[in-house]
Amino acid sequence: MTEPTKLPPGSEGESPPPGPRKESSFCADNILFQSRWLLYPINLGLMLALAVYLGRFVVQVGGLLLHSPTLIMSAPGEDHELMVAIVSLLDQAMICSLLIMTIMGGHQIYVRRFKEELTARGPYWLRRIDTIVLKVKLGLAFMGVSSVVLLKDCVSATIVPREVWVTHVVIHIVFLGTTIITALVWRIMHPQSKGDSPDA
Repeated sequence: MTEPTKLPPGSEGESPPPGPRKESSFCADNILFQSRWLLYPINLGLMLALAVYLGRFVVQVGGLLLHSPTLIMSAPGEDHELMVAIVSLLDQAMICSLLIMTIMGGHQIYVRRFKEELTARGPYWLRRIDTIVLKVKLGLAFMGVSSVVLLKDCVSATIVPREVWVTHVVIHIVFLGTTIITALVWRIMHPQSKGDSPDA
């Protein structure tokens, strides 16, 4: 019976050293993988835009409070100015919510997941966010913004041109259609998720 060939000491279980081609491929893959951190300055810019919107919101709320006696004492049929101011505040609130959703959801999906303690204290949708759910929520947010724009057209003291009105309606219908299609795609991809929905 022949004895098995003995390997030199230290050679058992060892893989051959990687060649230069494998090392260069690993470096290229690592560079592509680390490129996700380039989204940080983009999110920072969105945070600055959010701060600008917050400042505008505070200024408009201050102006509304300064003119509150006149707005409160106005006749029932002359409250268009108050309605326009409130609708404008709603518009800015919806856009701020859209920015927050984009910043947090984009970071959670494309950059790095938040720590468990932060996710537990955050909104529920952040725990189960994915690309399609984020698109559905962004679509709902865009629909909310376009709805506020249509409402602003309705309560405006000046006559809105027909072309502008039709354009706003078409944009709202497009947002509605794309959001429904995206939600249907999510349902097809998750047929077993009976209790969950992308708008939760």
